[in-house]
Amino acid sequence: MKNHTRLGFLDRFRDLSLMKRFFILAMKSFSLSTLGLKSVFAILLLAAGNTFSAGLPESAKIDEILARHWQKQGVTPNTAATDEVFLRRIYVDVVGRIPTLEEATAFLNSQDPAKRGKLIDSLLGSPGYASRQFHFFADLLRLLTDSRDSIAGQAYSEWLKKALNENRPYDQMVRELLTTEGGVWDSGAIGFYMRDRGMPLDHLAATVQVFLGTRIECAQCHNHPFDKWTQMDYFKMAAFTYGMDTRGDYGFQKKDFMTAGKKGRMDAEMREDLKMTREKLGEVMKPLRYTQISVTDKLPKLPHDYQYSDAKPGDTVMPAVMFGHARSPEDGEDRLRTFAEWMTNPENPRFTTVIANRLWKQVMGAGLIEPVDEMMDSTVPVNAELMSYLSDLMVAKGYNLKSFLRVLYNSEVYQRMPSSKGVMLGEAYHFPGPLLRRMSAEQVWDSMVTLRSGNVDASVLETNEANEARIAALESLYDAVSGKEPMEIVASVKASAGGTESSSKRIQELTRQAGEARQAGDLAKAKALSSEVNKLRSQVRDEAFVSILGEEGAEAFEQEMKMSGKKAKTKSKPVMTKKNVPREELRKMMAEGMTRQQIREKMEAEFKQSKTTRLTLSNLTRASELPSPAPPGHFLRLFGQSDRETIDNANKEAAVPQALNLMNGPMAGALMGSDSVFSRNVAAAPRMEEKLDTIFLSLLTRRPTSNERQLLMGVAAERGDRAVEDVIHAVLNTGEFLFVR
Repeated sequence: MKNHTRLGFLDRFRDLSLMKRFFILAMKSFSLSTLGLKSVFAILLLAAGNTFSAGLPESAKIDEILARHWQKQGVTPNTAATDEVFLRRIYVDVVGRIPTLEEATAFLNSQDPAKRGKLIDSLLGSPGYASRQFHFFADLLRLLTDSRDSIAGQAYSEWLKKALNENRPYDQMVRELLTTEGGVWDSGAIGFYMRDRGMPLDHLAATVQVFLGTRIECAQCHNHPFDKWTQMDYFKMAAFTYGMDTRGDYGFQKKDFMTAGKKGRMDAEMREDLKMTREKLGEVMKPLRYTQISVTDKLPKLPHDYQYSDAKPGDTVMPAVMFGHARSPEDGEDRLRTFAEWMTNPENPRFTTVIANRLWKQVMGAGLIEPVDEMMDSTVPVNAELMSYLSDLMVAKGYNLKSFLRVLYNSEVYQRMPSSKGVMLGEAYHFPGPLLRRMSAEQVWDSMVTLRSGNVDASVLETNEANEARIAALESLYDAVSGKEPMEIVASVKASAGGTESSSKRIQELTRQAGEARQAGDLAKAKALSSEVNKLRSQVRDEAFVSILGEEGAEAFEQEMKMSGKKAKTKSKPVMTKKNVPREELRKMMAEGMTRQQIREKMEAEFKQSKTTRLTLSNLTRASELPSPAPPGHFLRLFGQSDRETIDNANKEAAVPQALNLMNGPMAGALMGSDSVFSRNVAAAPRMEEKLDTIFLSLLTRRPTSNERQLLMGVAAERGDRAVEDVIHAVLNTGEFLFVR
């Protein structure tokens, strides 16, 4: 019998009666002398599916490699995880939330020996999988969907969710990110380049770190101090993607206007017409900023302080790869496609190794190579044989991430109890089981949402209609402009020039008067004049759209403005008014010696906190469907959500504000509310014993132990009706709730 089977044998049989039953069955069917002890053990192992999943051949190979490694390192594997531990772990790992009460009860009550494998397949096929993996990739790609980013960030987010829902092969996803051009209406994948718009060299460093697990940013300024990369290598690599222009175009260039006159010559009148046209065109095109990318022939040039002898400052650099199999564009070959094909080619071992290692870390809590994105030629995995096998497996699976993860989840090592001892920096972890780890901010949020609202996974498949409408409006706007000839636009602008010119002069005069009124201290007059200026500017803008686009194009613009919510923006009312601050409270604060400025600051802080609370309670959906990163002060940021400024920088460290939030924050209050699914389930349990079972199954995916039950029944006898709320708060604030065992 192989070592990995023998090591796991006793772990498989928690139920000794089951072991005895199958042993008797085997002895009745076969003579021990003819069958052999090894074969009897094999039959018993097959019967033990209630503890370990039946598994897959590839999963067994992982366990076999680890068993040899454990023997060599003198490591004893952890015992098999109980059904309760496995159930909670697989839900949190695959769909990013704890199971509902119904899901937990159904699994724990099932006697199906293959229930673990079936649950793994079910969860991988559910919409919750895409929601969970969205955060994994969004943190790597630093994807922004909050108000700091344009519509490109929203489209990028939708593209990623769709790719994950379709289970698009990973290598295909990366090729799309590297080569897609056009507008957001063509593909949200343009968000990959738009994320670092105007910073092509920094974008190249991020690309190599994410997909090849190698930090090369040092080489942007000088030869790498710890690796073989040179500054020249860096610029050669950057030359592949340097031509991506994130400014976009509108179907024509300014030069089209410059050559529109006779033989490219322009008189004074034509120059004035073009000046006016550009001004109007710029106003019309504002909504299309950061919505398109185009490919140019532009190549990088060495910086002015380049100090090495292989080239001179300012020299143009041609593309070439830094490592792996040699590759550079041939004559007439597309640079981007050359780069993408080289990047994702199985002959480029880092590409495959990096994603296999990242997913192993996601599942097991640590990578076989650590850190996961500082790979060098000298890097050695903690288990080289296993790393090689996982890389080969990824290629064999055609970069199908679900299929790859299915193998990991079905392995015995994944289904063992966790290791609670932390791994120190530089220390090798030999994977006797997964590492104990705290849930991510998104997993905590999604678990709280599940407790309050039940299974909301289906929301990740709902179409963002407002987003789609805005993108459609932008496409209409683009088509309306790009479909016109340059001189046609000039003629349209000239036709409306009179009204626009008079309005512009009026705006200048009113702006001057408003400034004088402000200096004179007449703020009411200055405000009235400024309001008139804004109205005139809006009128000029509308005239620009109608003159260039016609009524149809102007209507498309209005639709885009409506979808983007720009017209809906209003300033918040002052928070210290007679209406929203009781007079008695104002008097009390002033009696305590607070100045009016201090009072105002206090009330503004409370107002901001109330906005955060309302945001928390009114958006009870999966974290993947909220703007990300969430605003400061939000539950997600409090629990360590990445700010997406750098790659994969989410924080899972415990903090006092987190505990306070779970004790008496808005989410804890929402959990206790009468409209909470969790609260209703607890209330529906007729007796205290059943209420305890409901609380523990809902929060911890297990029933209370006999000691816990005895202790809590004593609390119930002492506290009466308040005992239930006390127990809920106590269990919710245990480390067991926040950690993935």
